[in-house]
Amino acid sequence: MSLILLVSCHRGPELAGVPQTDYYNRCPDQDYDFGETITIGDPNDKFMITLPYDWEIQETYNDTLYGMIADNSTIIGDDPLNFVMISVLGYQTSDSLSGYFSKEVADLKKDKTMKVLEAGKVDFYGRDAYWLKFETIQDDHTILNVVKYIKSSTRNEIYLIQSSVNKTGDFDEKICILKKLSDSFELVGEE
Repeated sequence: MSLILLVSCHRGPELAGVPQTDYYNRCPDQDYDFGETITIGDPNDKFMITLPYDWEIQETYNDTLYGMIADNSTIIGDDPLNFVMISVLGYQTSDSLSGYFSKEVADLKKDKTMKVLEAGKVDFYGRDAYWLKFETIQDDHTILNVVKYIKSSTRNEIYLIQSSVNKTGDFDEKICILKKLSDSFELVGEE
């Protein structure tokens, strides 16, 4: 009996206190036809990302933050379960990527409207980046979110690229499709 208890208490690797998995890295490397796409970036030439042309794209500005949100709301009509969204937010910070990520995870774990599920590392042009998977409840729908965290190598900036889908049907496949867009993100002037 004590051997079974020891085995059941053993936990796998963690990242910032969240189970570390390869969930996001297991997305199949296959093409997906988004139709016509457009590559856009922030007005200060810090980053670029490729998005579907027929999606609604909104930009936001703040003294310490630039962002854009793109979603398929203009093409899905009255079908909210097929809603998908990707956003990019840039923050100025002197924190290291791991320090920023740890603080973010701690804040999300305190928020009772969110359920932090798993995390991991992903390669970003030869550098480590992090990802975090969590759920939120919105209008009686469970939204699955995966956020990729990337730190600029030349500026004190961290970028969050978030993919969000309704947690219905083939939600993991939709996250993998959005990962194709997320992977198009690049920091301008960095190798």
